[in-house]
Amino acid sequence: MIPGHAVAGHAAALMGRAAPQLATGATAVQLPTDEAAHHAPVEWWYFNGHLAGTDAAGHLHCYGFEYVTFQFLGLGPAPLYVANFAITDLDRKTFSYQARSASQPAPTKKDGFALHTGDWSMSGGSGTDVFKAALPNYSLDLRLQTTEPAVLEGNDGIVSEGAMGTSAYYSWTSLIPRGTLVDHGVPIKVVGISWMDHQWGAMDLEGGGGWDWFSVQLSNGDQYMLAFIRNPAGRIVANFGTRVSPTGQAEHMQGTLTERALGSWHSAASGFTYGSGWHLTLPGGTLTITPDLRDQELDFRSTTGNVYWEGDVSVAGRVDGSNVAGVGYTELNPPGGF
Repeated sequence: MIPGHAVAGHAAALMGRAAPQLATGATAVQLPTDEAAHHAPVEWWYFNGHLAGTDAAGHLHCYGFEYVTFQFLGLGPAPLYVANFAITDLDRKTFSYQARSASQPAPTKKDGFALHTGDWSMSGGSGTDVFKAALPNYSLDLRLQTTEPAVLEGNDGIVSEGAMGTSAYYSWTSLIPRGTLVDHGVPIKVVGISWMDHQWGAMDLEGGGGWDWFSVQLSNGDQYMLAFIRNPAGRIVANFGTRVSPTGQAEHMQGTLTERALGSWHSAASGFTYGSGWHLTLPGGTLTITPDLRDQELDFRSTTGNVYWEGDVSVAGRVDGSNVAGVGYTELNPPGGF
C-alpha cells in the first residue's frame, strides 16, 4: 500500500485544485437530479477510501473503509434499506464489518441523497458528502469533498452488465475525506483519498452471475474503474472501464481489458474461493493489484443472505511507459453470492 504519509500528501495535493464543475449536457444520467433515490428495483450508494492519521502519542495509523447503502423496492409495502460497513485496520491486520437493515419510507431529498439505517447515516450531493457509522471498536465520522467532476460511466451513464441487465452508473473518483476515526476508544484525526459510486436499475442480482470490480487511484493523479462481468459458470464474458485524468477528463474503455488472478484464497466460513492478487491489462499498460489483507470477505448469509469479498488493495504497474503506484478497492461478487 502507499504509506500513510504518502496518502496524506496525495490528499494535500488534491486539496489545492480548483473547484470542479459538475458534468453537464444532454445525457442519460442528469446530475444533480439523479443523485436522489429512484423508483428502481435495485439501487446503491457506495463509498470506499484510504485513511491515515496520528494519535495523541504521535503513532501513525492507516485504514481502509467501505460503506454502502442499498435500496430494494418491491419486497414489501415500503423500501428495504440494507447498509454494509467495514474497516480494514492495516496496523492490526484485522477486518471488521457489520450489516444493518430497515424497512422505511423512501427519502424525499431532491438533487441529493439522505439515507440512514439506525444510527448509521450518509447524505450528500454535488460531490460534498458526510457520513457516520460505527462497529465494535471502531467509529467513523467523515466529510468528503470532490476535487474533480463526476464521471458518467459507460454510454452517458448507462452500462451493460451481461445477463444481469443494464444500469445507470456514475462515480466521484477523487474525494478528499477528513474527519475522525475512533479506534478502540482512541480518536484519530484522519485524511486520505476516497471514491463514491451510485448505481441503479432493474438488475438481476439473483440470476447466478457475478463480477470483479476495481477502483484504482494512482499517486500520479490518474484513476481507473474496471469491471469484469462473469456468467453463472464463473467465466468472464464482458468488461468495461474508465480512465480519469488528473484534470477529470474521462476516457471509456470496453472490450480492451483483461484480468488474470495471480493466486486464490479460500474462505472456510462461506466455502467460496476467490482470486487473490490480479494482473490487469488495459490500454497503455498493466496493473498488479495486491490485497492488503487476504481475508476481507463480508459474509451476510445469516442476515441479508449475500456474501462477497470487498477489500483494500495496493496497486503497482507500468502505464504509458512510466512506473505507477497507488491504492484501490476490489469487489468480488462470485456467481451464487447473492
